[in-house]
Amino acid sequence: MFKMSSLILTLLIVSVSSWADAPSLSEETKVMLKEAKAHVDPIEPQKLKELMADEKIILLDVRDPDEWEKSTIQYDRQVKISRGFLEIKYPKLILDKYSKDDTFVVYCALEPRSVFAAQRLQQLGFKHVMYLQGGLKNFNP
Repeated sequence: MFKMSSLILTLLIVSVSSWADAPSLSEETKVMLKEAKAHVDPIEPQKLKELMADEKIILLDVRDPDEWEKSTIQYDRQVKISRGFLEIKYPKLILDKYSKDDTFVVYCALEPRSVFAAQRLQQLGFKHVMYLQGGLKNFNP
C-alpha cells in the first residue's frame, strides 16, 4: 500500500511540473524511475516516426487534458488517457479498440509519466510497450 501511495504522490508531483522545465524529482522518485526504465524500452523519436509512417503502433498520450490542448503528436492511431486515470479508464479507452497484443508507445511532456505509465501497462498485461525517449519536448514532426 505504501509503495502505491508513493507512486501516486510521485506522479502527481511530476504531472504538476511545467513541461518546459525538467521535473524536480526526489531521490526516491529517481530510484523508482530508474527501476521502471530497467523494465521498459525507450524508443527514439526518429524510430517512432518510422513506425508511425507504417502505422505499426498505437500512441498513448498520458498527459493531462490541458496539455492536450496546447500540443499533441498528430496521428490517427492515438489514445489520450491522463496518467492519473490510466488504471481506471484503460479498458474502455484502449481495449474497446485495441488489444494487449498491439504495440504501444507512451508519451508525456518530458518522460517520467510515460515511463511509469508504460511500466503499469506491462503490469496490466500489455505485451509490447515502449516510451518516447525525451517525451514530446524531444519530438519534432
